[in-house]
Amino acid sequence: MIGSLIENYKIVSILGEGGMGIVYKAFDIKLERFVALKVLNQTGALNTNFVERFKREAKNQAKLNHRNIVSVYGFTEQNGILGIVMEFVEGETLEKLITRKNKLDTKEALQILQQMLDGVGHAHSKSFIHRDIKPSNIILNKEGVVKIMDFGISKALFDKGITKTGTKIGTLLYMSPEQIRAEDPTKQSDIYSIGITLYEMLAGKTPFDKGTEYEIMEAHLKKTPPRVSINSSAIPPELDRIVFKALDKTIYKRYKNCEEFSEDVDQVLQKIEKSSVEKPEKVKTKQKTVEPNKEDKMRKVKIAFFAIPVLAVLIFIAYFIFNAIAAYWPGLTSKPVNPADTTAHYNTRLLVTSSVNWLRMNSETKNNLNGISFPSDDFGFACGEKGTILKSSNYGADWVEVLPILDSLITFTDIKFLSSNLGLVVSDDGRIFRTEDGGNSWQNILQLNGENFFRIYENRGASFVCGAKGTILKSNNGGYTFRRVNSNTSNLLFNLFFVDGSTGFAVGWNGTFLKTTDQGENWVSQNRFTDTYLRDVFFVDKSNGIVIAGGGEIFKTDDGGSKWEKVSSGLVSGLLSISFTNKTNGFISCNKGEILVTKDGGINWELSNSGGFTALNRLTITPSKKVFAAGVFGSIFSSK
Repeated sequence: MIGSLIENYKIVSILGEGGMGIVYKAFDIKLERFVALKVLNQTGALNTNFVERFKREAKNQAKLNHRNIVSVYGFTEQNGILGIVMEFVEGETLEKLITRKNKLDTKEALQILQQMLDGVGHAHSKSFIHRDIKPSNIILNKEGVVKIMDFGISKALFDKGITKTGTKIGTLLYMSPEQIRAEDPTKQSDIYSIGITLYEMLAGKTPFDKGTEYEIMEAHLKKTPPRVSINSSAIPPELDRIVFKALDKTIYKRYKNCEEFSEDVDQVLQKIEKSSVEKPEKVKTKQKTVEPNKEDKMRKVKIAFFAIPVLAVLIFIAYFIFNAIAAYWPGLTSKPVNPADTTAHYNTRLLVTSSVNWLRMNSETKNNLNGISFPSDDFGFACGEKGTILKSSNYGADWVEVLPILDSLITFTDIKFLSSNLGLVVSDDGRIFRTEDGGNSWQNILQLNGENFFRIYENRGASFVCGAKGTILKSNNGGYTFRRVNSNTSNLLFNLFFVDGSTGFAVGWNGTFLKTTDQGENWVSQNRFTDTYLRDVFFVDKSNGIVIAGGGEIFKTDDGGSKWEKVSSGLVSGLLSISFTNKTNGFISCNKGEILVTKDGGINWELSNSGGFTALNRLTITPSKKVFAAGVFGSIFSSK
């Protein structure tokens, strides 16, 4: 094949060989550029199903346009030779990088991981799963950009053809438990394989890399991987928790999606970067021989060396006590105010509020909470992982678990009460539960296998549920039955909001922004104003609205959503939920316990300290305009 011409592609050399065929480096004589040409082997060409699967690969990859996924340029079929024309990436596979370095530096591994999650997350948002994530399918170009290769055995989540249940597809060392059992892979299967890859980057080997094939499969199904930090003090212990969650044997206990995975990784990365900035550079000094007559001097130096830190601690304690007294005795530090004094003080800096303006409520769980709802001022409900549903009957001060737990393996993603008795709760595995007695008992009214619901919204008697694959469900009978409406997108939808009875907006992955004008029956894509994911949307009236996005981005409109202007948040962390108590006062919860506050309708935002350092997944407003936020580790905060 070397030197031959297939259509306008001249074969230059062999790049690699896989189960489906050989990948060649080729030169496009028309566009004068190098490409990668994947040619189906002759054995496969004789198999009709194999050929069909090969063509499906080309179609699948052509739908995936992302900087971290190898692009597909075209498809060729000449004289019985089938080929996919792909982007040629000059670089090194992650497999070779790990082999060359033995194992990767923690920061480097996490930066590679983030790009992997971005690429795979994009594929998931397009309803595709990779099914064979491993280091040999990851390549880094010369600029360090990660490219995910070989979606040849990828499969659309809605596609029931080509690859059937009962066929193991993937590479054994990176294969999820459900793939070992020959069950249909899901997004969580990719997340498991990404977790194995992360483990290998950090440890230099996969967690289950010894024994026979049977022993490796048994390990995937039953064994807990060793802690990745056990042999390296440079690996933060937080990474053990991240790896364990990604490699949980139970699908519903793994990360729900790549975005959630990436948020945890981002927190560790920021901690590492902050530590490297604050850590003073060590200067090596040459050891000098101490002469006998200098022993007294050295002893004095040693005493001073240990005494100075102790003195510093004592000064700090005295300063702390002084400030504590001053807080209760203002006259101690008061002084005449000079009108011309322009000295900047800490508590007047932009985006900093030194006092805590939030109260932590008493919660009966340490499970992560994803939704919170108040049908009245005195009664509140919250939901989260491991089937957790909490209830408060004293204005949100104390929260107790509603028994019995419906399912300890389920993760509830949102809860909404339409009245004090009638409520709905949705899960990340496509289930909707309904209660008519204030949460004392729940009935499973809907189960859509393979679905992932995120939010519930109620608008003038109509109930909506949105989630993965562009899903929007609507109910007109108090959530007793739901039907699917036309969203015109396959992207994941995080939330929706109605301005009035007819007009509403939905936001989601890759800057997805939808609008409806017929009470939510049909949704139309609007012009995108960002490529990052949009997490939540809120309109204070028909003209003025706010959208929050990944990377701390805030967008504001004053013309009903036709044009959006970026507003500074002062943050780069994730923004999770937004709500307003009136046209001017709004709140945004963040993934590190921050709460952004605006008093001018979203033009300017200030940072308020919740008093915690955990992700606050959901905000809600009570009828009396009190603000509540629910988040990880069972945390619930309320405004003072």
